[in-house]
Amino acid sequence: MISERLPNRVILTDDPLRAKMLAAHHLEYSAPVFEQGDVFAFSGSYNNMPIALLSTGFGNDAIFNYLTEAKRLGATEIVFIGECISSTARYKLREVILAAGGSRSLLQRARDAALRFDIQATVRTVLPPEAAQPEDGCIIDGVSGGLYERAKTEGVEALSILTVTENTKTGEKAEEHERRSRLYAASRLVFETLVFV
Repeated sequence: MISERLPNRVILTDDPLRAKMLAAHHLEYSAPVFEQGDVFAFSGSYNNMPIALLSTGFGNDAIFNYLTEAKRLGATEIVFIGECISSTARYKLREVILAAGGSRSLLQRARDAALRFDIQATVRTVLPPEAAQPEDGCIIDGVSGGLYERAKTEGVEALSILTVTENTKTGEKAEEHERRSRLYAASRLVFETLVFV
């Protein structure tokens, strides 16, 4: 487990390669503070605001447990960046989804930041993979619901910002390299949300 204190603003992601990409492209004065397998943390700043970036490794339990760990180490605001599936042609690949149901203040900041920086982002309720899908289609994500429940238990603000990487209605699916390399809009929005005043 991580032993160093973290800034109060923390970004979580499950994909270690995505985390390294985000740290390299967005964090100023980035320094690793922990590394063990697929789990590691970077600390740095974005627009002079201290931010930590934590890769949890894959699996929902790992994500939820590291939210608790981040809280223990000082986090008060946590934004998860991940992927989702669309079952309607309404949402295209690489579209940015703000998962409803989390922190209202972070959601409003994300919406304001999206408008300010001209990032197209849609607020949408996301359903877990096992949920029955409404006929008009939906957004499917296995993380946000559990993440929000854990955040409420821990008393932290949390928001999921997701990128559509698969569309079951159209059959489109992002290639592996696209999933990591074409997340610029979502990743910028994550950072801007945390520093937006």
